[in-house]
Order: sequence, then structure tokens, then C-alpha cells
Amino acid sequence: MTKMPVLTPPNRSALWSSLALTKAQLAELCGITTRQVSHWTLRGYITTAERHPDRYNGEAIDLCVLIKQGLSSGLPLRRSVMQARAFIADGDSRQPRVNTIAPPALLDIRDQLRAAESAIHSVLESVRPLVPQRLEADEIERGA
Repeated sequence: MTKMPVLTPPNRSALWSSLALTKAQLAELCGITTRQVSHWTLRGYITTAERHPDRYNGEAIDLCVLIKQGLSSGLPLRRSVMQARAFIADGDSRQPRVNTIAPPALLDIRDQLRAAESAIHSVLESVRPLVPQRLEADEIERGA
């Protein structure tokens, strides 16, 4: 019998933020025109990716889709943008953010912290007999 590999879920937050779509790709994906993408970017309604100033990440996709929905329902552009931002903010406040650190990395970090904690404890135990009791009592009184 073949053992099934253990799968870990993809880090969607990291994937979404690492997207680097062109203006044309963003427009095609969201069902809008490149002219709208340019206009919304110039107005500051959507932003480009941090690492790629001429590209767009998943946040821009979310905003474009929601802005388009607002426009399709008859809202003016500014109101559509406000509604889209409010909708995203509301969703973020109701649901916890996906961790940007993958679970295997978190386990590794936890293990490293435990090892460091153990090493610190060992050093403290080695130093304790060397500290005169009078100094240790003064330190306790000071609240250090």
C-alpha cells in the first residue's frame, strides 16, 4: 500500500498578494476595460502591487470586481469605490486573516523558540549560583 503524502493548504494570502497582473490581464479578469483600470489607478481607487509598480495584485482584483458591481447597479463611480472599500473592510473585520506564514514554517519557528528558551534557562541556572544572594534580593525588591 502506498502512503499518501501529507498535504498542507496553500497560503492564499501570500499567493493573492504576490500576483503581478498587467493592466490588460486585470481588465480581462474583472470584465472591465484597460481604460477603466488606468483611470481608477490615476484616481487612487485601485493601487498597483508594492513590488511591481506597473502590475496589480489580488487586492486590485477584489476592488475592481466590487467597483464594477456598484457601477452595474447604478451607483456613481465614487460611491461604488466607497461601497467596495467598506465591503472589504467589513469582511476583514468579520473573518480572521489568513496567516502569511505557512504552518510548516510556524512549527519550525516554534521549535526554534523552544530551543532558545531552553538554552536561556540553562544559562540562567548556571549563572544563578554566581550571583550573590544580597544582590538578587535587592533586584527582587526593585521589581526587576
